Amino acid sequence: MRRVVAILALLWGLFNLLAAYVMVTSAFLSKTSAKEGILSQASLLIGGLAIAYFTLALLRQCVRMVRGSGLAAPPR
Repeated sequence: MRRVVAILALLWGLFNLLAAYVMVTSAFLSKTSAKEGILSQASLLIGGLAIAYFTLALLRQCVRMVRGSGLAAPPR
């Protein structure tokens, strides 16, 4: 069951990385700076980098769980 959850989290994490990529790349478009200004660019950049950072941490844990070297089962 843990592996199934880890695989689903891997898929979810990949979509989060896609969203982070879109946010970071749109922070550097000329349309963003012309319409919304520097604060909008900064928020897109910081938000995209934060999503990417936490998603990479999640993906690292999921890969460890799928490989079987993840955390041991909680005590009962």
